[in-house]
Amino acid sequence: MRSEKINNKVLIVEDNNGVQNLYREILGRNGYQPTIKIDVSSALEAVEKEEFDLVILDLQLPDENGIAFLEKMRGIDKNLPPVVVCTGMASIENAVDAIKKGASDFITKPFTIEGLISTIERNIKISQITGKISDIEMVRLILELNRIIISITDTEELSTRVIDLVYNFIRPDIALFYLKEEDTERFFLRRVKGRLSNFTPLLVLSASDIKDFEKGTIDIARRTDDGFFEVNLYGKKDIVGILRLYSNERSMDNRELKFLSVLGTQIGIAIENASLLQQLKESYISAIRSLVNSLEARDAYTKGHSEQVAYYSVAIGKALGLDSHALESLRNAGYLHDIGKLGIRDEIIQKESALSEKEFEIIKRHPIITKEILKPLRIRKEEMDACFFHHEMINGKGYPYGLKGEQIPLMARILAVADSLSAMISERPYRKKMKIDEAIKELEKNAGEQFDENIVRALISVLKNSKTL
Repeated sequence: MRSEKINNKVLIVEDNNGVQNLYREILGRNGYQPTIKIDVSSALEAVEKEEFDLVILDLQLPDENGIAFLEKMRGIDKNLPPVVVCTGMASIENAVDAIKKGASDFITKPFTIEGLISTIERNIKISQITGKISDIEMVRLILELNRIIISITDTEELSTRVIDLVYNFIRPDIALFYLKEEDTERFFLRRVKGRLSNFTPLLVLSASDIKDFEKGTIDIARRTDDGFFEVNLYGKKDIVGILRLYSNERSMDNRELKFLSVLGTQIGIAIENASLLQQLKESYISAIRSLVNSLEARDAYTKGHSEQVAYYSVAIGKALGLDSHALESLRNAGYLHDIGKLGIRDEIIQKESALSEKEFEIIKRHPIITKEILKPLRIRKEEMDACFFHHEMINGKGYPYGLKGEQIPLMARILAVADSLSAMISERPYRKKMKIDEAIKELEKNAGEQFDENIVRALISVLKNSKTL
């Protein structure tokens, strides 16, 4: 247990020397790294400059009380640690007030070692789970960004939607959106959002204002000399727009940098090709692949699985004579069908032996999580249904609802066959991969029970007539 905790940094805000020493002894002995501050001002400075996993806050401090710390900490523009307040038995009402102001938990003096460590462990664990939820929010944001790209062909509306999305996610002091004037090297300010008191934005930027503009070697996102964080929006050849964010010297975390990098590579193309719907759809697919690759990076054995499922699903759709609209939906659903596994613990996803019954019940939740992730994005209904129902079986023994036969949407039935084929011909830690002929026999064996017979026949026909599958 000590090796897992050794990197957990705990900020102790306490002015009593004896209690400080007690915290140092208990936390150090249990594998935590304590940092001691004696008042609100020094504690706030520490939170701004360093990353902590937890704050333990005494409510009675020499300069201000702990409630003031909680109120002021909320104004710090970064991911904040959970706060556990420490109070005497006679001050429980103060602890309740602290919870209302944003504290996560409280402990009472005198506390036991077991009670203190249990409270620390519980609150750090909750914070880590919240961080995983933030990863899911990141997926939603990138998918929402790509939905905007696909659905909007007007640069004015595109500018508004993008700056709103970025501002609401990153919360900078100021966000400025510039677009390049056609046939010139000037960038005009098109949108402004944020707190603009005592600030006058530069209305026009020239190409010379942008480092290495002609060389095209500039980073997608970087901090400029005047304190702005600048995101360059690339078209096919040149920078077509610029997003400038100002956050009073706050640096971006990895989650924000990833989002801005996706934005920088995708929005510029959308601006330059706003009327070319097909190219925008390709950008959407590329972003989905990037998300799925991030998901599959958690488990080396499933790398490339979603791309393979998308490929086989489209091949089946073609064999069944489906139109291009349906084939596109099959491709998208193939990439997205397992995105809900972002909400499943790593130790289950990465387990190298067969899952227990309890673990399998947890895995069975991933279609529901997938639906929750995709629901706000208003993707096509047939794509949503394909992702949600692809573990249903023809005989009604699947999940999540136990649908039978044609109660299961066609695209979900196609996805089920493609998903199973991909799984069978891929290496797994608990079994070797099957040869194509073995997989075909398994599909035939389960046709009419687990799988739609017509879809199995269509896939087998494709497999037998293709040299590339």
